[in-house]
Amino acid sequence: MNLLGRVGLGLVAVWLAAVPVVAHVGSPFIVFEGRAGDFPVQVVVRQPEVVPGLAEISVRILGGNPTGVRVLPLHGNTDKSGAPRPDIAKPVPGETNLYTAALWFMNRGAYGIEVQVEGPSGGTAIVPVNSVAYDRKSMPAGLGIALAIVGAGLALGVIAIAMAAAREATLPAGVPPSRGRWGWAALAGFVGVTAVGGAIFGGSAWWNQEDTRHITRVLYRQLAHKVTTVPAGSGTQLQLTLTDSRYGLRPYRPVPEHGKLVHLFVVGEDTSLGVPALAHLHPHESGEKEFTCRLPNLPAGRYRVFTELTHEEGFTQTLTNSLELAEQTTATGWSDPDDSAASAGPGAMSPVPVGDGLMVHLRVQAALPGEVSRLEARIDQADGAPAPLEPYLRMLGHAVVMRDDGSVFGHLHPAGSLSMAAARTFARKLDGEAGVKATDANCGDLEAVPAAVAAALGRRGEVSFPYVFPNAGNYFVWIQVKVAGRIYTAPFRVTIGGQRAVATSSEREPTEAVEG
Repeated sequence: MNLLGRVGLGLVAVWLAAVPVVAHVGSPFIVFEGRAGDFPVQVVVRQPEVVPGLAEISVRILGGNPTGVRVLPLHGNTDKSGAPRPDIAKPVPGETNLYTAALWFMNRGAYGIEVQVEGPSGGTAIVPVNSVAYDRKSMPAGLGIALAIVGAGLALGVIAIAMAAAREATLPAGVPPSRGRWGWAALAGFVGVTAVGGAIFGGSAWWNQEDTRHITRVLYRQLAHKVTTVPAGSGTQLQLTLTDSRYGLRPYRPVPEHGKLVHLFVVGEDTSLGVPALAHLHPHESGEKEFTCRLPNLPAGRYRVFTELTHEEGFTQTLTNSLELAEQTTATGWSDPDDSAASAGPGAMSPVPVGDGLMVHLRVQAALPGEVSRLEARIDQADGAPAPLEPYLRMLGHAVVMRDDGSVFGHLHPAGSLSMAAARTFARKLDGEAGVKATDANCGDLEAVPAAVAAALGRRGEVSFPYVFPNAGNYFVWIQVKVAGRIYTAPFRVTIGGQRAVATSSEREPTEAVEG
């Protein structure tokens, strides 16, 4: 902050006793699609970038006639008894069954937002989000100048009042002050200047201390870690080492997501062939704070590494790093049966052949950036019949989205971009194990529904993913499904522009918005 702002803020804080001013990859949005009772719902939460901060929530009821919607925030370190009263979401004028609300997040950590839909056969849904300060807001120059002017006025006023009091406070009306009283007035002025100077110095010191605390203690810092490679027989092993002292402490104890403690994505930086190589890996714990896995066949070059972790209290984070491969790696088998990979390749128009006669079609219902889009995938067999999908990591499918410059990254499920493990954490707090089971089914966990239901869902050969693209640009999308015991990955390129559009990838003539 500039000096004027510090002076003004310090004086205002001292003299007016004002309250001190304190101030995901690349996207603040969390999307959930599921059910609240019998009502199908779509919930979008824009997470705040500062703490305290305001979370913006929209709830769209996709069917039925609700009588109202309420939203309740629950912090990760408390139970339902410590939660506030739910806020009433307001209907959006001109929209049908769309409600909005704003919730203040006063503390850092994880929050579970319980969405309560009222009406016949109504119910609740849990959406976990983070409350983290990602940004340090600067004071606008205009506000700094205004505060400096107010502060200077207060300072001059204090000095003038002190001098006048020493000079004339006890004089009868109309009697001029003597030379001695002018001396006392000068002394009072000196004391006033000293007091004001001390206030300015103290206010500036307080501000610097608070600013330092915000930078070092409040601003989000990802867990310190290293990503390296070591030879392993005839192959190459990736090693993830979490060097941060916070890892393992109560707020940072890991919990499994889809049965895996770590989901790690290795994505090539070289896009000269069109869509870069991708590896979706699940390293196993091999030592204290150490996880390892085998790398698949990857060409030499530089790679982005995204590591997803979910913690005990519901907090989630995606760690970012990079990896340099001096030579091509040679696969000697997978470390985990759910590991998968896709080679880099040209951006030929889709549908995309993925082997064994299977074709993957992608239809992107693209809204404006900041609005909900839908990635609709269909998998056909060689004869054109739908390919029956099997559970992959307990889901009907997975999708990976990354902006071409690596600034945005997301791992999606049919229920959206929320963490299922975090949702389970808050469901247990609110409704015990019954709530956990209901949340698993609501988040698309095929192990939480009867086998006949899971098989029926898979027979359609279709899976979709709701997502909010945070900004316009070129994106890579990988659709991952499991058919006949084998994992297939289909790569696409998607362009999100500034205008609403529908991007199609099918046997019909595709648009330029989607390439495979």
